[in-house]
Amino acid sequence: MMLTPKRLLSICSLLLLYLLPANSQAQAYKIDVNIPACRDSQLIVAGYYFGGLFVKDSLQLDANGRAVFKGDKPLDQGIYQLYINKNTQFDFLVGKDQQFSITVPPGSQSAQVKAAPESENFQAYIDYLGKQKKRFAALSSQQGRLKDQPDSLDLVKNKIKKLDESVKKYRFEEGQKNSAFFFGKVLLANHQVEPDESQIPAKYTASDSLKWVYEYNFRKTHYWDYFDLGDLRLWHTPFVKDRLNEYFNRVLLQNPDSVLPEAIATIEKYRDTPELYQNLTSFLVNNSIQSKVMGIENVFVALAERYYLSGQATWADAKTLENIQREVALRKHNLVGNEAPELLLEDADGEFHSLKQSPTPYTLLAFWEPGCSHCKKEIPKLYDELFLAARPSQLSVYAVYTMTDKQEWTDFITEHELNGWENLWDPKQISDMKLLYGVRTTPSLFLLDEHKKIIAKQLDVPAMKHLLKVLGAMQ
Repeated sequence: MMLTPKRLLSICSLLLLYLLPANSQAQAYKIDVNIPACRDSQLIVAGYYFGGLFVKDSLQLDANGRAVFKGDKPLDQGIYQLYINKNTQFDFLVGKDQQFSITVPPGSQSAQVKAAPESENFQAYIDYLGKQKKRFAALSSQQGRLKDQPDSLDLVKNKIKKLDESVKKYRFEEGQKNSAFFFGKVLLANHQVEPDESQIPAKYTASDSLKWVYEYNFRKTHYWDYFDLGDLRLWHTPFVKDRLNEYFNRVLLQNPDSVLPEAIATIEKYRDTPELYQNLTSFLVNNSIQSKVMGIENVFVALAERYYLSGQATWADAKTLENIQREVALRKHNLVGNEAPELLLEDADGEFHSLKQSPTPYTLLAFWEPGCSHCKKEIPKLYDELFLAARPSQLSVYAVYTMTDKQEWTDFITEHELNGWENLWDPKQISDMKLLYGVRTTPSLFLLDEHKKIIAKQLDVPAMKHLLKVLGAMQ
């Protein structure tokens, strides 16, 4: 893994929330390092933790390339890295035996570990992967040269597939043989069970959709078979965050009904282990607020209210809670699937119009302002490509001016002939529309169904047009 000095020396404030003291034992650690090719160089020792790499110590290699990494308390078992520069770094495993040596012979790209069996086994595994990586690179190079030779290309692709299968087999078998040790758990942590085609019940093979359901449920059920989230040692490896990201963002169906129950179940399973309870809660709240998938913000609001705003996230400081509370307030009233908040707004003549009284199956609610450069382009585009192109009986548009300069507003409407839809505003700013709909930028679009439930939000004009076509609201 490439590691820059900046990355080593900077620690994300969010990740600082994850760090809690670990239990210590009586035995000290002492690791003799010998890298003759890097004599008189600075050596940084870093440790992996939950997706990050953090400095543990900075050593100076002497004139012979030697240094000692030692301490009075044992290291957390996990994977660590010796870092010289961006081109020279070596990962190593620290298990129960924490007094050993690491030597990198001159001209070698591989380390030699002695006096700690698990660490030695891990180095053998690293060496094996290095050899396979060279084979893969050679095959990939061949593949690139055979684009116009389909038969030869297929042979190379088959070799690549077999190489991948052999690596997975080796890793699994070595992991199984050493499953009682941390080294074995590290190898098995990368193993995922795949459904066996021959074992799929006949009732699920009747159609592609039924087969998909079976395979989805199988992967979801067996995803964590060989990865124990409760093993604190695995949190000191590069794997945990990637696995959590994959499970919650790719394995699970990306809708609140699938993600939220799994998120809560995962957090609650480790509630009695403070470090994991904090890590998982923080990760899942941040993951859901950062998601680009429409509707996953529902998960953020539910988790934030359940754990942070209820006072259960005792690690969160006042500033964090303030930020979360603000985000919840701007999102909770306009979540996809929920009924849209009522708006009673005026037109230019002072007549009030209710959003709830929109007569069509679909209502497009657009917040905008003429002073916004993006709105100057998008609002006329929305008028021409959505409003005029839609079936009049299917779509109503409520175009809401968010500011208070009536002349600016009406001049823009006149200039672009935005007539026929509802042009509305809130001159006294008493509707709380910006809070209710979380309007922080314009234009901001929401699509409502006949029951005024929000079915889409924050789409651009092309995406909204596509959705309306799918819904049959376009001519």
